[in-house]
Amino acid sequence: MHSRKTVGCELCGLWRICFPGRVASAAGRRLHGLRIRRMRVTRGNSLFRSGDKVESFYMIRSGCIKELDYSTGKRGSVINFCLPGEMLSLQSLGSICSNTTSVAVEASFVCVVPWAAFNSLCAESPSVAAEFIRLIAKAGTAARDLLTLIRDKEALARVSGFLLNLSARLQIRGVREREFRLGMNRDDIADYLGLRSETISRCFTELARRALIKVRAKRVQILQAAELRSVFYSD
Repeated sequence: MHSRKTVGCELCGLWRICFPGRVASAAGRRLHGLRIRRMRVTRGNSLFRSGDKVESFYMIRSGCIKELDYSTGKRGSVINFCLPGEMLSLQSLGSICSNTTSVAVEASFVCVVPWAAFNSLCAESPSVAAEFIRLIAKAGTAARDLLTLIRDKEALARVSGFLLNLSARLQIRGVREREFRLGMNRDDIADYLGLRSETISRCFTELARRALIKVRAKRVQILQAAELRSVFYSD
C-alpha cells in the first residue's frame, strides 16, 4: 500500500546528504516547482516494476528498498539495496521504461521527484545540473565497487565486505555508531552476494566467533573494523 503527501525538504533530517535537499537549499523558490511528494511503501510492495514508464526518481527517506533484475530469469536477482539518503531509478536514466523492479524489504518512506520538472530546473540552474552529474558519477563508482566486492572472493570475504560497505553508507547519513539494523533478510543478502542463505548464516557465525562482529537478531555491531577489512582484502 502506498500513501503520499507533499513534504518540505527543510524539515527533513537527511537534507544535508539528500540530493533534492541540497537542491532545495540552493534553488530557493524554484524547488516548489518540483512538487516533491513523500510516499510510504509497505514491506513487500513494489515502488515500480520492470517495464513501468520512468516519470520520477526516488530518494529513500527511511527504510530499505531492494532492486531486482529480471533479465537473468523469472525469479529476479537482487542487484542493489538502497538506503536512506540514496537514489533509485538512476539505472533507467535515458530510458523510457525501468529495467529493474524495486521492492520494500521493510516499511519505507521515499521522496518522489518528477523527472520533467527536475529537467526544467537543471536547465535553469547549471549548478544543479553539475551536482546531478557528480551524483551519476558516484553511482557509477558504487556499481564498480559492487563488482569488486563479489568478484573472485570467498564467502567470508564477501560477507565482510558487505557489512563494511553497509556501515560506511550508513555513517554517511549520520549514523556514527558501528551498530546498525539489517532490514533485509538472509535470503536477500545471499542473492545479492551470489551465495546460499545457509552460507550467509555460517559466515555471520564465524565472524562473531572471531569477535569481529556481534549479532543480535537483525542488529549487527562491528567490533573490529580493521580486522574485518583484513578478512575482506586477504582473500
